[in-house]
Amino acid sequence: MGRTWKVNIRSKRLVELIKFGIVGGSGVLVNMGLLFVLTRYLEVRLEIASAIAIETSILSNFFLNNLWTFKKRDTHVPFWTRLLRYHLVTGLAGIVNYLVLLLLVNTFGWHDMLSNLIGIAIGTFINYSLNSLWTWRVRSS
Repeated sequence: MGRTWKVNIRSKRLVELIKFGIVGGSGVLVNMGLLFVLTRYLEVRLEIASAIAIETSILSNFFLNNLWTFKKRDTHVPFWTRLLRYHLVTGLAGIVNYLVLLLLVNTFGWHDMLSNLIGIAIGTFINYSLNSLWTWRVRSS
């Protein structure tokens, strides 16, 4: 009985991780697409365009994760608290994304879109770990 329970928990976490990755992938598309449109077509400065793109992807990802990825978690945390927690955690990842982007572009002269992808990749590790452990923490009985 105990072994089945552990396998069930692990498979649920794996499904959540896969869903989180899919949502994250959509967030990358939102972030990169908006950054591209803002900088290339609307000629918004990179520093401002990146902040807008990051914030938009943070909100998009929260709603998708809340409605799909972590929907089945029995959590005692109210919606607005989860939104605030998610925003704090993902905001940290977003700051890392932002700083890596600006560092690589302004210091090393790298292409802005490649630099943004690298920033996103680094922020992803912070994002999943802290959100899984804190924002959508399973209610303890």
